[in-house]
Parts: sequence; C-alpha cells; structure tokens
Amino acid sequence: MAKYDEISSTEKLLELIRKDGKTEPEVTGNSLPQPSILRKRSLSRRPLSFSRKISVGVDLGHDDLKMVKISQTADQKYEILGYARIPFDSDFPRESAQFYKFLRSALGNFCDGSKNIDIWSIISSARVETRQLRIPKVAARQIPNSVYWTYQKDSPFDDREKIFDFELLGDVEDEGIPKTNVMSYTAPREEVKELQSLFSKAGFPLSGISIVPFAYQTLFRAQRLDSAESYVASLFIGRNWSRIDIFSDGNLMLSRGIKAGIRTMIEALRSEMEGEQRELSVQATSAESGGRIRVIKKKADFDLEQAQQFFFGGIHESSSAVADNQKPADEEDRIFELILPALRRLVKQVERTIRHFSSNHDNARVEKIYISSGVRPHRRVFNYISAELGLPAETINPFDAGPNFLTRTPGPEAPSEQSSYAPAMGMALADNSRTPNFLFTHKDKQKVARSQRINRTIFAGFVLLMALCVGISFWQEQIVREKDAQRVRLRHQLEDFDVRVDKNLIIKLVDEFRKKNQASKKISQKYLGLAVISEISKLTPSEIRLLSISAQLGPWPPKKSSPQGKTAPSKLLTLDGVIQGERVGLESSLAGYLMQLRDSPLFDQPAVRKKSFEFLDNKEVLRFTTQLNLK
Repeated sequence: MAKYDEISSTEKLLELIRKDGKTEPEVTGNSLPQPSILRKRSLSRRPLSFSRKISVGVDLGHDDLKMVKISQTADQKYEILGYARIPFDSDFPRESAQFYKFLRSALGNFCDGSKNIDIWSIISSARVETRQLRIPKVAARQIPNSVYWTYQKDSPFDDREKIFDFELLGDVEDEGIPKTNVMSYTAPREEVKELQSLFSKAGFPLSGISIVPFAYQTLFRAQRLDSAESYVASLFIGRNWSRIDIFSDGNLMLSRGIKAGIRTMIEALRSEMEGEQRELSVQATSAESGGRIRVIKKKADFDLEQAQQFFFGGIHESSSAVADNQKPADEEDRIFELILPALRRLVKQVERTIRHFSSNHDNARVEKIYISSGVRPHRRVFNYISAELGLPAETINPFDAGPNFLTRTPGPEAPSEQSSYAPAMGMALADNSRTPNFLFTHKDKQKVARSQRINRTIFAGFVLLMALCVGISFWQEQIVREKDAQRVRLRHQLEDFDVRVDKNLIIKLVDEFRKKNQASKKISQKYLGLAVISEISKLTPSEIRLLSISAQLGPWPPKKSSPQGKTAPSKLLTLDGVIQGERVGLESSLAGYLMQLRDSPLFDQPAVRKKSFEFLDNKEVLRFTTQLNLK
C-alpha cells in the first residue's frame, strides 16, 4: 500500500485538534488530497427527515476510517445517503484524547451534526469464536441455558472475560431426532468495552457492535448480496491473516481464521528476491565488488518495492496510478511465480475448510465464493484462487443498485474499493432483529420481551375493563327501556281507571310521584358516568382516538341562576383526543364529530377549546380539546 507522509499526517491532525473538530479531516499522503479518498456525498447538507430511520456503519480499520450512511425509506427498502473514507496515521494511539477529537470531527461532519442516528461498528473477529451447535428441542424459556451449557461443554469460557450470545437458525432433524440449529459466539468483553468507550467519549454512542462475518451476513439478509445459491463462501485476504466464511440462506454457518495473508506472500517475494541479490553479489569480482554490490542492492530494493506495488497496490489508488505500474508479461509471470508457494498454501487452507464443512453438513457443496481484501491484489491472484477451488469468484459490490436499494451517488469505480466498503455497509444495514449485537445480547432481548408481555397484559386488562363497562352500560339501558315500557303501561291503566278525584287524593299522588321522581333522579345520577362513557364510545368513530375524558358532574339539582341571571351549567364534559388520517380531512372529521355530539340527547353546546397539528407514532394527527354540557 502507498505510505503516508508522516510529517504531513501529524501536522494536519494536530491542526484539526486545535480547531476542535470544526473542519473535516483530510489526512493524506501528498500535499494535495487525492480525489479517490475524499469524502463522497450524495446529498448536500440538508436536514434529515425525522420520519426516516438513519443509520451509519463504521469500519475503524488499521489506518483509515470508512463510513456508510443509510436511510430506510420503507420496509426492506433502503437509500444510501453517503459514504466516506478518512485515512489517519496507524501509529496514532486510539486511547488518546486527540484521537477522540478526530473521531468526533469525522462523525460529526459525516452525520451532518445530528446525533439522533443509529451507529454500528465492528471489532476484529480474530478473538471472536463462533460455533454452530445443535441442541434438542426444548421449551423457549429453556433455550438459553441449553445453548450456554452446550457451548461450555465444547469450549469453556469465563463469563467475566467473554460476552456470550447466540442466534437460532431453525429446526432440523438429526438422525430422525428433531433439533434446533444455533449459531453461538463469544466476544472479548474488554475489547467491546474499549470500542464502546471510544465512541462514547467522541460523543457518538454506539447502538451496536459486531464483526465482519456478521456484517456480510447482514448484507445477505438485506438482499445486498446475491443468495440464489444454497451455499456461498466469502474469503477475506488480510495483511497478516485471512478469513473464510460460509453462508447458507443468509445465515453464517462457519467462520475460520487462516494464518496467511498478504504479508506472507510479500515475505515469500522478498525472500526470493534477496536470494537472487545474494547470488549476484557473489558473482561480483573483488575489484568492482564495492560499487557493483551497492548498485545490485539498490536495484533489488527498488524491484521489490515495485513488485509489491504492482501485485498488492493500495485499494484507493487512482486508476491512472495503477495503469502506470503495468509490467511486461514475462516480468509479471516471474513475480507471480515467486509468490505462488505462499498463495498455494493459502488456497489449500481454504480448500480444507470447504471440505470440512461439506463433510459435516451432508456433503453440502459451496457454489460460489466472494473474494475481498484490505489491499488490491493482482487479478491473477483472484483467478488462481477461483481456478484452484473450482468455484466462480466475484468481488463484493455493496453499492450495486437493486429493487430494494436506491443510490443516487455512484459508488467507487474500482471493484476492490467497492468491496472494501462491505463491512461498513453491512453495519449501516444492521438491526437487532437480523444482526448479532454484542451490546444487545439474548439477556437484553429477554428483558425487552418480558416488558412487552407486561405491557400487552396491561392493555388486555384495560380492554377487558372497557368491555365490562360497555356491557354494564348496555344492561342499564335495557333496564331503563323496561322501566319506560312499564311506565307507559301504568299510564294506560291510569287512563282506563275512573276514580273520583279530590284534593287529598291529588296531594297523596303528588307526594308519591315526587318520591318516585327523586328515586329516579338518584338512579340517573348514580349511572350518569356509565351512560356518558357509553354514549361517547358509541359516537366516537374509528379514526378518532380519545386520550382523556374528564367530567364535572357538579351538585344535584343544578344551580338555576347566576349573578347575570343566566343559567350556569353545573355538569361539563371535556374530551381530549387526536384525529388520524389525511391532513386535508382532519378538520372536516372534527366538525362531523362535534355535530354527532350535539345531536346526542345527553350532550349540548359542544365547543372546541384547543386544536393543533402534532405527530403521533411518526404520523401527523389533529389534536383537539372540546367541552360540552351534559343535559
């Protein structure tokens, strides 16, 4: 990879710290920033809509910071808002306050100053152990213990040092016995805390932390990568080590680290070239040995650097720089032959891993392999791996547009640079429902599920209570109707009954009628609240949700006069609610509702005291407060 100018990098980073993150960092290897490593942005600095879910995936690498910002426009539909790569000096300590400021500035500029964004990042998978387990079918509440002790039996660990979590993959049959497939994993607790603390001190707390294999898994589950084949492999060739992952139907089935990478091939290349240098030095005569040996050594060092740059150039180099490094075919063949032994050892490790997976999964056949790297290996490296494994090889392009993915910003031109953003893209698409999160394990999910069950129970109890109140109201209405019918029958009987009326009889009848009237008023006053609730529930349409109902029943009988000589209402009803639907029809819905209340025999003079447009559950509603008299 191209080396950065240490003096330039340090000076620019110190200048950034002095300005306290007010400018976007541009730590490059030249006096002028290269276009290929500048921040690419699809949208200008415009305010983000709070109705959309915005997430940022961060890949904090060895010497650069990659970020991808994604907006979820609808269910399983996404839009890329921007991506960026910011290089920095790899020797700069991450636990220092200066690095926090650098990270704060980078994230602040990329997130447009908004902190209401989900941010996911990754830790190295070198110390994360993944295991696929099969446990017997047990009750849901027993699954965590069953997985935990099965994992402890196969690979014991200390809970104080490791974070343990798992993910259910589905039910299978093992020799006729129903079992459950589980992907379990442990992560170093201290490493997770360090990364979490790093982002918290920078002012951008993380929503999730995962690893690159799970980032690729998220790309499959979000349909960012083609998963038409039953089994797909992903090979990442790193600086000091490589990793082979195997996926099935969007699920990670196996992840294995390989102690061979780009440095292994470079060391093989260096060893062979230094051997040729020693042979040429021996052939030099004693008379000319001093000058000739220096020339030979200088040329050998130059050839080694050129060979490294030609076969393992930087991902983010411009296409013109790559074109300038073209070599003759015979020279290219010679360099490839020098690195071939190390490359062959890497391919054998990959081949053994695939055979091991096939033998343990009913001869399952891997049908395709994705190849990615932290540098830009020569095309012959990819071609050799594909030919030796007998599998079609592709580079990952997470920027490829699809039916569920919209991008208005063109991605990087070079395929190797496109694939380098795959981990950050996977983290930008991450979600607790499909991405293992070291900050939100199965214990946290159980707490959330328990809280949801309690809330559902409370809601069900409230609904039951409302149903009981409505039932009592209907029962009281039936009693009132029966009393009315009885009163009508008695009236008819009274009309048919001919008695001699005198003053004493009238006084007696009036007294009895007064007592019955007072009894009826007491009953009416007693069940007035139920009648009001029943009438409100009957008149309130489905698009109107009442938030509160308050009533001022006042004394009985009501006061008849006021200082101005007007009748003062003693019974008031106040309704507070929201109207859902299209904005243009909210006002008319409120007017219709008031007319229905006015036509009710229980209510009179409805009046709107307050109304305003607000947001409820990310939807615009009309909130209102109305007051009406009880007749």
